Amino acid sequence: MPASPIGFDLKSLEVFAAIVEAGGMTAAGQRLGMTQSSVSQSIANLESQLHVQLLDRSQRPPMLTPLGRKFYEQADRLLGDARRVSLEFRRQEATPLKHVRIALVDSLAISVGKELVAAIKRRTAHWSMVTGQSHLHADALLNRRVDIILSDDAVPNHPELFRRRLLREPFILVLPLGFKGPVSSLRTLAAALDFVRYNPSTVIGRTIENKLQEWSIHPPLRMELDNSYAILQMVKAGLGWTLTTPLCLLQGGIKTGEVQCLPVPEGEFTRELTLLARSGELGNLPELLADDSIALMQERYLPVLANAAPWLLPRIVLGDLPS
Repeated sequence: MPASPIGFDLKSLEVFAAIVEAGGMTAAGQRLGMTQSSVSQSIANLESQLHVQLLDRSQRPPMLTPLGRKFYEQADRLLGDARRVSLEFRRQEATPLKHVRIALVDSLAISVGKELVAAIKRRTAHWSMVTGQSHLHADALLNRRVDIILSDDAVPNHPELFRRRLLREPFILVLPLGFKGPVSSLRTLAAALDFVRYNPSTVIGRTIENKLQEWSIHPPLRMELDNSYAILQMVKAGLGWTLTTPLCLLQGGIKTGEVQCLPVPEGEFTRELTLLARSGELGNLPELLADDSIALMQERYLPVLANAAPWLLPRIVLGDLPS
């Protein structure tokens, strides 16, 4: 039988992709259940068949050559297509899903976490959930450390991802209840009262800092914290003002009667929470969990706002915008 003109098979592509994604041959072997020597031989055969050098072995760990980087982009797409075909024809409706790892932003976990866990249990028997460090969610999804994220961590458009927006909400200005100073602009407010800021290592912190830069507003660095609860307690105590979102206000355990909540005078800006998963790997579970999350916020989040700050309701959008 003549040799295949293609020059590679899916297994060799999988080994090559694992080396790139895991950061070395030893780690790739551990991921695939292969010995390091088997991984090395597979890549040597692949390079021989293609007549190109894919990895620069003079580096430790081996680095992609320019042709290797181009080949990886093509291999990643081919493997994605192969996985979708395999799942489509091998998975039966009665076959239980694999263990599903879910990561979600703290503010969502606190507002609808109990009900969301109940919804997850209805959808799959094999699951685990983590919160916190939302700035790492996208990387965890793309590198297969989690399977679904519900996050404010923006992920660039990616053809391999299922994406569903859950919520768009505005940022609001939060002030101590007794503050009587000027609130016509954040610039004058910052001159009268300290700004309590989110740490810029967080997604929400970077979003706020970028917006302040866009508005050419530079509050002095006085207090910088990494969670909504601590920030809002500082504001409640009268130590400063902050920018946050209604969902984060609920996360911080603060009621609107304990602080002043106002529109941001410079103009509205928003954040979005989105559910993302790798397409074709979990059946319709991501879409069902997106529907569950939106319904839970409709039932639990919006009624709280309707009672406490009805002026916010027209600025909240659940689900995707109509096309």
